[in-house]
Order: sequence, then C-alpha cells, then structure tokens
Amino acid sequence: MKDKKTEIIEASIELFAKKGFHTTSVQEIVNKANVAKGSFYTYFQSKNELIFSIYTYYSNLTQNKMDQVKERFDDPREAFKKQLEIFFELLKSNKSLIVMLMQGQISIDKDIESLIQQSKQRNFNWAKENLAAIYGDDFQPYLNDAAILLNGIVNGYASWLIGDNANFETDRLAAFTVRRLDDVCYGMQQQNEEPMIQELPDYLQERSLIAQEIEWKLSNEVESNETTERAIEAIQVLQEEFQKEHPQSVVIQSMLQLVEEVESTRVETNRLRRLIE
Repeated sequence: MKDKKTEIIEASIELFAKKGFHTTSVQEIVNKANVAKGSFYTYFQSKNELIFSIYTYYSNLTQNKMDQVKERFDDPREAFKKQLEIFFELLKSNKSLIVMLMQGQISIDKDIESLIQQSKQRNFNWAKENLAAIYGDDFQPYLNDAAILLNGIVNGYASWLIGDNANFETDRLAAFTVRRLDDVCYGMQQQNEEPMIQELPDYLQERSLIAQEIEWKLSNEVESNETTERAIEAIQVLQEEFQKEHPQSVVIQSMLQLVEEVESTRVETNRLRRLIE
C-alpha cells in the first residue's frame, strides 16, 4: 500500500503533465490523491518543494527498475541492453512531465541543482560500471571517455525520444545503442587512442561516486531510523570534505565510522575505506 506522500507525488506528476505546473492547484492535487489538504503541507511547504520530491521519485524509480532488470541477466551486454530499454520506456511513459520540466516552467533552486549533480554522478557511475563489466580490465584506460560518450549518446536519443515526432521502438533503440557503443569502444582500443580525459573533477572522482552511491542506498532504506539518519548526515559531511583542497583525515574517519553502523552499506563503505587509506 502506498503512503500518502507517494500518492501526492504520483497525483501531482499526472496533473502537472496534463495541465502544467502553474495552472495546477494544491487543492486539485489532494483531490486527485484522495487525501486531506493538510496532508499536503505535512510533507511539502509548497509546490516548489514538491518538485524536488518529483525529481527524486522519478530518479529512484528509474534506478530501481534498472537495478532489478540488471540482476536477471548473467551476460553484462544483455543486462545493459535491458537497462536501456527500461530507461527509454520510462521516458516515453512520462514524456509530458519531462517536457514540462525541460521547458523551464519551474525555477531551479539550490536543492534541485544539488539533485542534478547527484544525478550526473549516478549516471557517470552507472555508465562506468556497465562499461567495465562489458569490455573488461583491458578497457580500463578508456572508461572515463567511454562513459562520457555513452551518456552523450543516451541523452541525445532521450531528447529525441521525448520530441513530438519521435516514435522509436525502445527495444530496437536499446539494441542499436549497444551496437554503436561497441563501435566506439572497440574502435578506441583497435586504434590505440590516447584517452582524452586524464583527470576528473572532484565530484566524479571514484571516492565521490562511491559516497553518492552510499547516500542513495541510505535514502532508500525501507525502515529508516536514527542510525540511518545519522549515517545520511555523515555521508553528506564526507562528500563536502572530499571537495575541500585539504580534507581532514580525522573528519573522514569519524564520518566513515557512523556510516559503517548501517549494515546494508558495508560493501560500499569498505570500498571507500580501501580507496582513501
């Protein structure tokens, strides 16, 4: 059974897609969600705050569905193709909402900017993990360039897919994208290209990507408690510390200890600890 917050988010997505953000009232949202108006303000101070939750909801929905389909396949290339199908299919089914968001009907505040950066981190990490699984250890020097090229291909077709005249079959588009990725990746290896990306910005460094992955896991814990909340605050402090010119080891170690209290993040936390020690 869905909770009231999710009911409000899903109702607002449908209404915003049909009517637009500014012409949809809070009363219409709660009527659609079949909840009291007071429930809306229990979770959101305003419609603008609701938008942040919509971004998070859609991002988590996409990630969860792709993770689920990935687990069903032993072949990394087939798993990746199915993930792309899910991504493109979700774009098609939420096209009106995405068009509204892209057209700038809503002002972007600092919280949304932070969420967009987290989305970039997650997309980059997703690309690198799939590329490493498909092309193996010998492809390691090209991972950063290939991740950027892959995200460019996917984002390009995503923009085309949500256009009024686009009518791609998502399974065909996913298979086509994987074949073009083969062209790019095998081409770089065969031509012995020198990688273009020699250094990544701080927020795309492996330690930041792992920290972001931990935060996402913590935020999606089924049963959140004080330990989880402390761990979320700790991983956020940790990510801020990574951005500093001279990170303090004592801060990093103390924050890691708090995160390690949540068992579901132990694998990622151990990876992070090995990386920074």
